[in-house]
Amino acid sequence: MRSTSNSANTERDSSNRAYNAARAEWHSHRASISTDNSTKRLHERFALLYRARAEVGNADTATSSEF
Repeated sequence: MRSTSNSANTERDSSNRAYNAARAEWHSHRASISTDNSTKRLHERFALLYRARAEVGNADTATSSEF
């Protein structure tokens, strides 16, 4: 049963990475079309956060305080 659990964890990690990568791209795009600096900076920060989470593969290890 352990291999089934490992398989489920691997699938969940992959899904989380894909989600975080997609969110990073969305925020990057929003930053690129923002008309004011505060909105642009906000989206850039979220893009960095989601990109870091996608690279690490574990949403709990990358926190907003790191950015």
